[in-house]
Amino acid sequence: DPEKGLVAELRFGYGPVEFPYQGQKARLVEIVPRGTEPRFWRVFRDVEQEREWRRKAASATFGLKRGPGALLLLRARVHPVDFLLDKVPKLAQAGFVIFGAKELIRKKVQTAQPVLRLEASSGIDWFDLKGELAFGAQTVGLREALRALKRGERFVKLADGTLGVLPEDLLERLRNLLDLTRWHDGERLRLDKTQAALLEELLEAVQGLDYVQVDVRDEEIRRVREQLKKLEDVRELPPVPLPQGLRAQLRPYQVQGYRWLHFLYQNGFGGILADDMGLGKTVQTLAFLLSLREQGLAQGPDLVVAPRSLLFNWQREIERFTPGLKVLVYAGPKRPPVDALDAYDVVLTTYGLVRQNVARLQQKSFHVLVLDEAQAIKNPLTKTARALRRLQARHRIALTGTPVENTTLELWSIFAVVMPGLLGSLEAFKRVFAVPIEQEGDQEAAARLRRLVGPFLLRRTKEQVAPELPPRTERVLYATMTPEQAEMYHQVREAFRAKLLGLLEADDQDDGHWRMHVLEGLLRLRQLALHPVLVDPAYRGGSGKMELLFTLLESLQEGGHKALVYSQFVNMLRLVREDMDRRGWRYAYLDGSTRDRQAQVDRFQKDPTVPFFLISLRAGGVGLNLTAAEYVLLLDPWWNPAVERQAADRTHRIGQQKPVFLFKLITQGTVEEKILQLQQRKQKLVEQIVTPTDTAWLRALRREDIEALFGDEAG
Repeated sequence: DPEKGLVAELRFGYGPVEFPYQGQKARLVEIVPRGTEPRFWRVFRDVEQEREWRRKAASATFGLKRGPGALLLLRARVHPVDFLLDKVPKLAQAGFVIFGAKELIRKKVQTAQPVLRLEASSGIDWFDLKGELAFGAQTVGLREALRALKRGERFVKLADGTLGVLPEDLLERLRNLLDLTRWHDGERLRLDKTQAALLEELLEAVQGLDYVQVDVRDEEIRRVREQLKKLEDVRELPPVPLPQGLRAQLRPYQVQGYRWLHFLYQNGFGGILADDMGLGKTVQTLAFLLSLREQGLAQGPDLVVAPRSLLFNWQREIERFTPGLKVLVYAGPKRPPVDALDAYDVVLTTYGLVRQNVARLQQKSFHVLVLDEAQAIKNPLTKTARALRRLQARHRIALTGTPVENTTLELWSIFAVVMPGLLGSLEAFKRVFAVPIEQEGDQEAAARLRRLVGPFLLRRTKEQVAPELPPRTERVLYATMTPEQAEMYHQVREAFRAKLLGLLEADDQDDGHWRMHVLEGLLRLRQLALHPVLVDPAYRGGSGKMELLFTLLESLQEGGHKALVYSQFVNMLRLVREDMDRRGWRYAYLDGSTRDRQAQVDRFQKDPTVPFFLISLRAGGVGLNLTAAEYVLLLDPWWNPAVERQAADRTHRIGQQKPVFLFKLITQGTVEEKILQLQQRKQKLVEQIVTPTDTAWLRALRREDIEALFGDEAG
């Protein structure tokens, strides 16, 4: 019926005659059959039985509903062809005799099994997958068929007016994978070249179906497949000569990481270098950037985005390992215009500055975009993450020891910058991966995600490369003072410098007088380099040392590592403890006032939920066994390097199974930095400073030594 859809009439047979359903009126009917000799029949109908059969026919099982008189109309939720192919056989099994269904099916439905034809092709940086379902001579595009299946329909209308029966398993095989792709020009699935693994999985998903024909003759697809297989084992990547200007001896695993970065670049892939903290992600990256420059491949400056507390460390590492690179720190109020960036090889900036100046920076085309501590953009909805996705770059890489901490969305956020399109849209990623993995424990979804990102994420732990590491690795990390901190430091420094130079001009030989002023000045400047609140409790500004410390601690905590945090100043440790309390972090604590030392040691050693141990030098320099720690952070430099070694030896001793990393945190442009330089120039002098009873070092001080310790320039 054109208006009502499929109409079924319920009739009841009594001997050679039939009656439509009539309800209460169907008690006695006389029939005059056609023919030359009319005969009269008297039929006694079973009203209750007819009513029962009508109730059965109109049940939800068959998709019918009661209509006026003898009609039973198809329910709107069931497609007419579904009724003919699926419900009619069930009605027959229930005892009904069906008339007319076969004729309708023959006229309206293509009952032959369709054939799915798939053809894959490639372009410069994309793959296309074109498909169609053939029902004999009639065809329908794959997109139209999938749309019908998503609407819950099993049929699609063909050009000749008939209906094609869609294979139900097709959508199940493709649903999740299709969410990560996009349609191009109506009927082609377009995938980014980075999604070659996804294309392979799409083809594998349907090749197990007996009605599928796949045509993949494209050499580019085969080539990309081979590239991805090579990335699965970094040890098998082709060798790449190290740059001539590199001033570092890379360890074997670092050379492999360098080759991995090159292979990604050569094949147009971005990636995440996710080595543990301390394994040298920075030097691997700098070697890679320098190599591109020496080969003449760089077009435009490279942009390194890092937390503010790490900018100076990048500058120092460049000066130390790749001095041939011309570097600009693009931060602070006196930044040059964006056009001036072309004069530099590497531009260093912060996440905050990118967020604030994205409108200008996105006008610039950078060569390589490097995201250091990329977990800073683990929330994809933040302004910072959105700003970074707008930057223009020929190549993109991220550095982080913790690509995923709490949720898979953190991984999506980083890849959305370094390899846009790999993991689809954010909403699609949630449907396909985040919800199934995190809420349903779907191991297949987790394996699929690992397969997609695996070639583009290089992760080495200390345990994996331990044979290549020395027992203890030491590194100096530099903090940059906040503006308020720098202003206060300079005021105090100038006051002590003027006083000491005045005493020197007066040729005052009173050792006690000298000792008082020199030691007092050094003490105040060292405290200011840590946090000005140690000198002035009313200070309300920030501290570069604290920013650097908590940047490191966050990475260590997210990576599941344990660390010792040492300082000579108990008040500094208490500031750190207060900040940890505000963050809800767990820690052990030991200073001279701690009564039960062993309880704190046991808590740190045995409780995996306690990642940090805050220790004062005087209370914890000797006599402790802290082998649970893998990292040692020295908040302030000690005059005598032997004391630093003693602190590191608390963890690096018999029973320690892992390599130990020692980080010295130094505030740039302060007396801390100058102490390190003085250690090299006048080691004997520095050793004497820590011996209160020995005053010979005072007589050895000359004007240039005072200016070195209290002067404006480091060096």
